[in-house]
Amino acid sequence: MATEMLHTYMQDHHAGAAAGLDLFRRVAEHHDDPHVREVVSRIGDETVEDLKALEELMTLAGTSPSPLKDLPAKASEKLGQLKPNRRLADRSPLSDLVELEALTLAATGKKLGFRALLEIEDPRLPTPTLQNLFDRAEQHARDLEELRVKCADVLKKQ
Repeated sequence: MATEMLHTYMQDHHAGAAAGLDLFRRVAEHHDDPHVREVVSRIGDETVEDLKALEELMTLAGTSPSPLKDLPAKASEKLGQLKPNRRLADRSPLSDLVELEALTLAATGKKLGFRALLEIEDPRLPTPTLQNLFDRAEQHARDLEELRVKCADVLKKQ
């Protein structure tokens, strides 16, 4: 039962990461601030590496990504773009902030996922790899939170 729960947990985190990659790409392309685009692009590239590392860990644990989880997660991310924003043809000024909030939450989830995998101490999962992934996710969460706070300051000026 514990192995089945581990597989489910890893598949769930994989689905979240797969969905998040599209959001990283969109923010890296469309955010108003060039510095934000640069940082988010870097974090997005590193998140691709993290996803590949997770897939390797999944193989070591005897599981693999689940298309039945990945596809709905990706579709949900796309549907989130359709929310009403009182504008028909252009981005809402709040899009930059809301998207950074979502990325901050995604990075925090990634950090917590790798932390949980560290804490279970499964002998199939190499601790140094998990520690590196956790450390990087923690840095991503800090970097994104810093960008989010600066973006939120724009609301004060309006």
